[in-house]
Order: sequence, then C-alpha cells, then structure tokens
Amino acid sequence: MTKLSIQAISDKGPTRGNNEDMISVGGILLRDNQCDIPSLELDPEGTFFLLLSDGMGGHEHGERASEMLLQHLSDCFKQKIFAPDTIEDQLREQVKFLSDKLNEEAIQEQQLRPMGCTLTGVVWCGNKAYLLNAGDSRTYRYRNPYLKQLSTDQTERGMTGDPNASKLLLNCIGGGSYGRLIVEDITEMLDTDDVILICSDGLSDMVEDSIIEQILTDSEDPVHELFNKACENGGLDNTSIILATLKK
Repeated sequence: MTKLSIQAISDKGPTRGNNEDMISVGGILLRDNQCDIPSLELDPEGTFFLLLSDGMGGHEHGERASEMLLQHLSDCFKQKIFAPDTIEDQLREQVKFLSDKLNEEAIQEQQLRPMGCTLTGVVWCGNKAYLLNAGDSRTYRYRNPYLKQLSTDQTERGMTGDPNASKLLLNCIGGGSYGRLIVEDITEMLDTDDVILICSDGLSDMVEDSIIEQILTDSEDPVHELFNKACENGGLDNTSIILATLKK
C-alpha cells in the first residue's frame, strides 16, 4: 500500500490583492489556506488526486475559473465516474467540458478577456499515477538530492527570444482556447521516498530550481520555506504549493 504525507499552501502573496490560485487535495479545496496530512493511505481500488489551478492574470474572473475547474473535477471523482481503463480519456473529456463552459459563460457575460486557468497535478487510479498538464503551472519529482520537472511549460517568450520578455501562454482551460489536457502515465517514474512538488508560477518564476532543490534537501519545513523564499524574492504573484512524499 502506498501512503502519502501531504503539505499544501495557497496564498495571495505580498503584492497581489486577491488569490486566483486554487488547490484540491483529494477534494478539499484550498485558497488562502493550508493543510497538513501526515499520513494518508491510498486505496488501490479507488482514486486520489492532488491538483492545482492558476487563474489567468489579466483575464476577467481568473479566481472563478480555477475554482469552477477544481470543483467540477472534485465532483467527478466524488461521483466515481472515472474507471481505471478509461480514465485518461475521461479526464480529457471532463476538462474539455469545463473549458467549453468557461468560454460560453465568458461570451454570455461579454468578457473582453475570457476567464481561464491552468491545471497540473497527479491522479492515482487503479495502482497507476497520472500527470495532468495544461498551461505553465508545474509538477516536479524530487528524488534526493535531485529535482526533475515532469510537466512541460506550454508557453513561449516574445518574438525577440529575450528570456526576460513576458510569457505567452499557449494552452489553458477556458480563456477562449480549446482546453487541451495532457494526461501521462508516470507510474514508473515514481518510487518510495520521492517527493511530488506541484506549484503555480508564483513559486517557479520567483525561485530557481536549484534553490528549490536545496530547500527540499535541507529544510525541516520545506513548504513554508519555499513560500517564504518566493515572497523574499518579490512575491509578484499568488503562490500555491503542494508537497507529497510517497511512503510504503
């Protein structure tokens, strides 16, 4: 039986007026809140999920988009609509459904910049683990002492190629886009004592991977130290972090 030790925090940070991020820890929705679950045993016959969504800054109602998405997916898991042999397609279908709904509501409300959000995280179902990815929120694996990004940033920089140019998001949920979700079986990429780090770009844009790696190696309270480091470095965005350690 696989067990998880989970810490999670979602905070607006020192510079933003509101928090457009949201976290779902097995259906527990977190915004401007945190949780600590020392030990949770995964049911091999059931499902469990750690998901993070970042409402798109500059678009209208980003916080509403991230909440609608994670509430919808949490409801789907609660209703047990996902089956082990079809879960990848079912996840894509449900995210596409919600993406279309966000776009429809944006049209009805005549939003100039349609509400949208990112999605990333891990779903366990039928003894398998699946990575979800849409946008630029990140999922990492930390295997002492190395950090590896599992998700792919679906972004590009300005046409000049300047690394300091603003990011262009190539994919999201809602936001006037198709809402394409990547689902990948990562079961063989995870092992006992690995740490899964799921975060919004409020962490990854503020703290270099090498510093994240160092904090995960040395800190006794890594989730709060990561958050504090993001704030120290400017805290220019909302910051949400999930840390889950795999245990036997």
